[in-house]
Amino acid sequence: MRRAVLDTNVIVSGLITSKGTPADLLTAWRNRRFDLVIGPAILQEIERVLRLPRITKAYRLAPQDISGLVELLTSRAVLTPGRLAIPSTARDPEDDQILACAIEGHADYIVTGDQDLLILERFQGIPIIPPAAFAAVLRTAR
Repeated sequence: MRRAVLDTNVIVSGLITSKGTPADLLTAWRNRRFDLVIGPAILQEIERVLRLPRITKAYRLAPQDISGLVELLTSRAVLTPGRLAIPSTARDPEDDQILACAIEGHADYIVTGDQDLLILERFQGIPIIPPAAFAAVLRTAR
């Protein structure tokens, strides 16, 4: 089965709205079309973003909703230890955690909407692609 690291922006987008490619990717993951690879730093960032007052208010997220979402990700995803350190690679140093997670979790794809990552195109042989491109990969794999 394919393994993919979904960047925080893709996961959060997919969690807060039920329409669009990020939501479709999370549905595909829930339907076991691919294995989601995630690390502790990504989980923390997802939780931090979901707890932002503007997000909780706009999408009416209660603390227990956020905890439940993080628990689902923790229990169903391939969780990496988050110990791998890589040389600074991305234009935004915080994005290096996505790259490290992909290596540590033996991912086949890194899926992101972040131009700082997309500009790399590949990292240690792993394609870095936008959500729509990964959705196309999943469609052809049926």
